[in-house]
Amino acid sequence: MGTAILGRYVLIGAIGQGGVSTVYSAVDTRRARKLAVKVLAPHLADNPQAREDVRREALITDRLRHPSVPRVFEYGESPLPDGTVVPYVVFELLTGISLTERMARGRLEWPEAVRIAATAADVLAVAHRRGVVHRDLTARNVMVSPSGIKIIDFGLATAALPAGDPGAHPIIVRGDNRRLPAHPKTAFARPSDDVYTLGVLLYEMLTGRSPYPPAVAATIMAAGRVGHLAPTPVLAIAGLPPRLRDLVRACMAKKPEDRPRSADVALSLWHLLEEVRLPEPSVN
Repeated sequence: MGTAILGRYVLIGAIGQGGVSTVYSAVDTRRARKLAVKVLAPHLADNPQAREDVRREALITDRLRHPSVPRVFEYGESPLPDGTVVPYVVFELLTGISLTERMARGRLEWPEAVRIAATAADVLAVAHRRGVVHRDLTARNVMVSPSGIKIIDFGLATAALPAGDPGAHPIIVRGDNRRLPAHPKTAFARPSDDVYTLGVLLYEMLTGRSPYPPAVAATIMAAGRVGHLAPTPVLAIAGLPPRLRDLVRACMAKKPEDRPRSADVALSLWHLLEEVRLPEPSVN
């Protein structure tokens, strides 16, 4: 489309569209490299909360600094051709497919599913130590790329501190010592909510289906009421390690306090993978 951002980033075309923003492939004219630029929708340019959400996502994603989280190169504001000033975020450009596309071909073998879940759990563990809850860990927000698994879209993330974790610390806004305010839609999210959705994701990868009627589960989870769902049914899959079945059920325990910590989930999943030869997630 040829629209320059700050005289440096030239937008090539849309690669992702959401209700509040659009992600474009772009070229950094200074360094001659391809990047991704997320731009707030023009009709929300005068919405203070929408603008703050873009800033929050950029800040949280940047502060995580995890190899399985896209790098953030810049955050700023720029006028569009019509004069509307909108915030934007410049990200690492990812290639590959979403986990949703991968799962459309059928369920995953358990080593591959565990490897993806272990990577996601590792990202969550880092986020939770920094007082961040992702709040939207679904198959569409997991990318299977040649460079590995990437967890994307921290647009609904909230900077909530895990209760009782002395090692946690708040996300700090550059230039001051204030904690980043919680997302208004997810202010009451807890790290255990992320653990629950990780359990759901692992169940879906292993079985090829949702553990609950999709419409019911989507409504409850979108409202942040994961505790109202019952524990997952027993995983009746031949050859599945009993420890993996138990871990999925533990992640989806009805009571948040009964769910394991994300760091413990990550360790358990990595240990399972030590016993097998790891298949590389396929993007084909």
